Amino acid sequence: MKTTFRLTLAALCAALLSGCASSYRFGTTLAPELRDVYVPTVYNETGEPGVALAADRALRKEIQREGTLRIVPESEATTRLDVVVTGYKQEAVSYSQHDTQHPNEYKMTISARVSFVKLARPQAGEPAEKAIWIKGSVTGSENFFGGADSISAKTSCLPEAAKDLAIAIVDGCVGAW
Repeated sequence: MKTTFRLTLAALCAALLSGCASSYRFGTTLAPELRDVYVPTVYNETGEPGVALAADRALRKEIQREGTLRIVPESEATTRLDVVVTGYKQEAVSYSQHDTQHPNEYKMTISARVSFVKLARPQAGEPAEKAIWIKGSVTGSENFFGGADSISAKTSCLPEAAKDLAIAIVDGCVGAW
């Protein structure tokens, strides 16, 4: 009796899983013809030097790591990803028990405006660009400890905050409908 019940349960589970798997799509929802992307240099609207460079490096690295999109020259691209860094903020997160005047941990946040568009193809009857994923604000953040050498701590934190931003951007692009 127990063996029959287990076999029936196993068969039921297998049927459910195969049914779910046939309609579930792993990976990206982005159409294959939209995966060749041109990525212009990230533009910086903040007064903070180096933020756009860190964001640009992180974005290109994340696109390569994730693997769905392929960076190509503008002449070969079917899509374009424009990123404008619009905000940079550093705020205190925690203070020492012994010195409540000077923070020992900070949070760095980088925000950006993102536009991922399908490029116009006049020869195919598509005279205008079409939005795939447009976001007025995407953020990335990272915490760091200031201490005596807060400048170097801030410098080492910037690539990590930019990486968090890049992950959010790439996830948004490859998850676009």
